[in-house]
Amino acid sequence: MEIKNKKVVVVGLGKTGFETAVFLSKKGADVFLTEAKGTDEIYKDASLLNKKGIRTEVGGHTEEFLQGMEILVVSPGVPDNALPVRYAENNGIPVISELELAFTFSPSDKIIAITGTNGKTTTTALTGEILKKAGIPVVVCGNIGNPFIGEIEKITKDTYVVLEVSSFQLERTKKFKPLIACLLNIAEDHFDRHRTMENYVEAKKKIFANQDKNNFAILNYDDSYCQKIASEIKADVFFFSHNRIKEKGVYIKGDYIFSNMEKPEEIINIKETALWGKGNTDNMMASTLIGLLCGIRKEDIKEALYKFSPLPHRLEKIAEINGVLFINDSKSTNPHSVINAIDSVSNNSGTILIMGGRNKDMSFSAVVPHFKNKVVLIILLGEAKEELAREFSKAGLPLIQVDTIQEAVEKALQNASPGNIVMFSPGCTSFDMFSNYKERGDAFKKVVLSLL
Repeated sequence: MEIKNKKVVVVGLGKTGFETAVFLSKKGADVFLTEAKGTDEIYKDASLLNKKGIRTEVGGHTEEFLQGMEILVVSPGVPDNALPVRYAENNGIPVISELELAFTFSPSDKIIAITGTNGKTTTTALTGEILKKAGIPVVVCGNIGNPFIGEIEKITKDTYVVLEVSSFQLERTKKFKPLIACLLNIAEDHFDRHRTMENYVEAKKKIFANQDKNNFAILNYDDSYCQKIASEIKADVFFFSHNRIKEKGVYIKGDYIFSNMEKPEEIINIKETALWGKGNTDNMMASTLIGLLCGIRKEDIKEALYKFSPLPHRLEKIAEINGVLFINDSKSTNPHSVINAIDSVSNNSGTILIMGGRNKDMSFSAVVPHFKNKVVLIILLGEAKEELAREFSKAGLPLIQVDTIQEAVEKALQNASPGNIVMFSPGCTSFDMFSNYKERGDAFKKVVLSLL
């Protein structure tokens, strides 16, 4: 891609937009950046870009700022109806994502891309640790927190790039072609952006779009959407499953992950790891399979998984108070993740579930059957609490609505008995009350720890 001396406009001044603008400027492009919001942090970052010779507009988009642009690079959170996107499409100007841009300039084609509705961050981190344990040069980046474009200077032709990719990043790709593409699962999510399940699935499928027979695709055998997608893939397909499978891949037998790549072979006892729950078992299977496809010894895979520490805000055990265990699952932002949280707990004494936040135009009816014989009380907070109360009213469980996390934790403890688990799995975004799920999870932890 030729960008030198071209006017390239970047939309969005988050971490991705900032790194993209800096990269393009170093490559000799005439860089402009436009951002709709106008927070103090954004103005601070804009000032830093201005000092590097990058022109910015903050607090809104204008057509005057866009005039003369030759390429538009869109950050993941920018919607299709944003003025710069509409302007570019109406004027025949190429629109690409940061992911596509980084792929174009990456010195390495050894890209391992991981996506899914849930579990992709943990799987990405696990895969990175497996490659590091094997002594393979690796950069872990993408939606996990450090943009691909910002890591380009660290990458050589021999570097493996382990990349977490979201549907937002994938939908604007054109030539993106990973060596290994992994789809963990697909469940309802981001309807506020994609509008329909069909659109969401199409965005996820793009991870495989340009692969050929020399590439590898990994899918969840137990996921109905993955099963349908598998038949369309041109790459060599492998599966992971909770049941023994004839197809190439890995599966669970008892407490062990087995491989059937050549002959049935025991890889690791999942009970000896620090990860727990069905979703994390999926993550371990997927990362194990990636390791095997990279030619890594099972001994290195085992040691990496045994030493891996669970990431915060994902089924994170915080404290036990008066015999009641508190778990922080703030990363839960959709119904599928709530189901995983409920089903991950083996607890005959019952779970008190704290949910709520800002809904992404999704129904939570699929969650209700999972309450049976597991959930004893639901505490709701945030923007969606009344909507969730209506959906859950038929479950026949007591519902409490609160205004703050402090109140939610206190109500949970007041109503809990020894042996209960208090599960904070919101199922919604945090943007009604917090800037992100991390801030929300930290607030929950702070309240719980204050009660010790």
